[in-house]
Amino acid sequence: MKGDTIFEVEHKYDMEVDALFINVKRDYNYDTSIELDNDVILDFDINGIPVALEILNASHVLKTPKYGLNNIHTIKMHVEIDEKSICLKAGLGVNIHNKELIQSVNSFTSNDTGIPCIEAEMVA
Repeated sequence: MKGDTIFEVEHKYDMEVDALFINVKRDYNYDTSIELDNDVILDFDINGIPVALEILNASHVLKTPKYGLNNIHTIKMHVEIDEKSICLKAGLGVNIHNKELIQSVNSFTSNDTGIPCIEAEMVA
């Protein structure tokens, strides 16, 4: 596997369409998207590096009220890709009723498209 890579990310939540978009804070050339689960999509650049995560129907997927997704204070994601699989483990810190909660997304799919092996951390 390529060495571990850590990227700082930023996020945007669109309450109207209930979509959360998390992307790295650096320029990249988009190449492809892989749907890990229903409504969870991981984007890759031309070098096979994970660069963005899209969560559609985010309040449902994250089991969080929409207003909570407007108050994300931490993001920690780990992406591990090997010859056979793509695995995402993400935790998002949100404030709901003055309580800090960590909502998680754990998604897994086969690596049928030949994305290069890598482990990457994405944090905010």
